[in-house]
Amino acid sequence: MPETTSIMHENVRYRADTHIRIHSNTQTDNYAPHWHTPIELLMPTENHYTAYIANKTYVIQPYEILLIAPNVIHRLEAPPSGHRYFIQADLTILKDIYGISQILAFVGPATHFTPTNSPNIYMQLKKLYLDICSDYFKEVRPPGNADCVSGNSNSLLEPAAYARLMTMLSLIGQNYIESKTANTVSPGRRQDYINKFMYVCEYIDEHCTEDLTLEEVAERSGFSKFHFARLFKEFMNISFYKYVSLKRIETAEDMLRNPHITVTEIAMASGFANSSAFIRMFKQINGCTPSEFRKMHDTTLELPPEAVPIQT
Repeated sequence: MPETTSIMHENVRYRADTHIRIHSNTQTDNYAPHWHTPIELLMPTENHYTAYIANKTYVIQPYEILLIAPNVIHRLEAPPSGHRYFIQADLTILKDIYGISQILAFVGPATHFTPTNSPNIYMQLKKLYLDICSDYFKEVRPPGNADCVSGNSNSLLEPAAYARLMTMLSLIGQNYIESKTANTVSPGRRQDYINKFMYVCEYIDEHCTEDLTLEEVAERSGFSKFHFARLFKEFMNISFYKYVSLKRIETAEDMLRNPHITVTEIAMASGFANSSAFIRMFKQINGCTPSEFRKMHDTTLELPPEAVPIQT
């Protein structure tokens, strides 16, 4: 698809009776800046592939994995030839599972997994990814003498895919936590440390629209204010107040999809003191104003469906 200067919303067409879509892609055209609500996991199998996300460039080599978080604007650039898979899956159906939002906070807008930077989990992630694709494109022979049909009609396709996806996310979360605590927390205290921070993140997620203070949340964690602020930034890669702002913006994004709620009303309902502070933070995080975000959601980018059996 030729590039354009506008940022578009991709309306993902999931496979029938599922919340999953996998593209088996050989296109040489580039994808213009766009975003979508499902998570996306990209894996080239022939030649590299390039993604531009949040002012960073990711060059993904064959069988490496790029995870792109939901609602993140990204641009994709294809080489002259090659093949890659895009797994897109709706995570809103998993929103009530404890830890999912925290894992997504760990990975940020995007994370690139390679044998070098993720040696403890890379091979497991690669196998789980390819197993999801293999099941999705498996040929199924109906009863009798009918010809094979492309696509797995097994009603267990979706639960099997989500089970593997959940395993991937769990591995990513556990690997992140272990890397963050390896040099700062003794093995005997590590699980207690992890539990406290998972609890703190869950508490912030649930109460982000309220007037949360560093002192209050630090007290809930059992740490002093200054110790908690240092540990939180070390653990989450951002400050406590930036994390609260991110969660407030996520709340606002959901409300912006309703055209009947004003930007001022959304600012107050998502926890900001006024609309100016809300607009300033929204643009800092998303690169666009709330009104521009609302317009993007009205524009759809349809990607051509492809379904090529996985090469073994």
